[in-house]
Amino acid sequence: YLEEEFLKPVIKSPREIKTIRVRPEDLRYRVFMCHKSWEQLIREDKDHALGYIDMGEYLGYHERPTCRSRPRWWDLGVRKLAPICFNKGPWDRHFIPINEIGAFTDQQVYAIYPGERVEIALLRATLNCTTSAGFLETLGRFNFGEGILWIAVYEAAQLPVLQPSSLSSSQRERLLSAFERMAKREIKSIFEELGLPKPNRDYSNIHPEDVSLDKVLPDRRALDEVVFEALGLTEEEQLEVYRAVVELVKNRLVKARSV
Repeated sequence: YLEEEFLKPVIKSPREIKTIRVRPEDLRYRVFMCHKSWEQLIREDKDHALGYIDMGEYLGYHERPTCRSRPRWWDLGVRKLAPICFNKGPWDRHFIPINEIGAFTDQQVYAIYPGERVEIALLRATLNCTTSAGFLETLGRFNFGEGILWIAVYEAAQLPVLQPSSLSSSQRERLLSAFERMAKREIKSIFEELGLPKPNRDYSNIHPEDVSLDKVLPDRRALDEVVFEALGLTEEEQLEVYRAVVELVKNRLVKARSV
């Protein structure tokens, strides 16, 4: 019964996100985002919000350290919405979500605020190339159980990003076109993205040497090709990148199962 104006979408877990472009129907939770005082809510007859706050005080939330330090304990403050999100703990899917719906992010998702001069469209496309997955596998840590790759803020900040100035106008068009196609479909495991079968429980059906350029999903391949061209990689070197990413992810997950 809470008033709709106080309920905003929030990403609690990257597992909720099905596509690169975050969709409201995939998000399970809403956050109570109210910046109004008790007196304002009374004047505006916001009875359900008042009841919700009253329930919180009955349960003692207003006495908890974090809430008690705020001028209004229920007010999370005005927050700048991030156009790009970052998964703090990837498992077998590597992607950087695009937050065009204005969802807030919880602890498992970082918010990315590009600088004023950054071309956001190109940034979000290049962040979702397979080279990013390879870099993150070497930057993060996976000694926290279940094989999750934990990436701290300072580690995320070290992720190399392709300079847009290195792309021709034709390459830009191809990159953005491929990204738009990718953003419309569900993201699969990195193994399936690179043309391998859906992994079984022990990953025994995943073999890096089985990766071939023609098996990579067409839209991912189209996006990666632009980045690989800009980096000056030969087809043989591109194939080595793909196989290295598969090997890194598989080794991480297999090691976790053996612990």
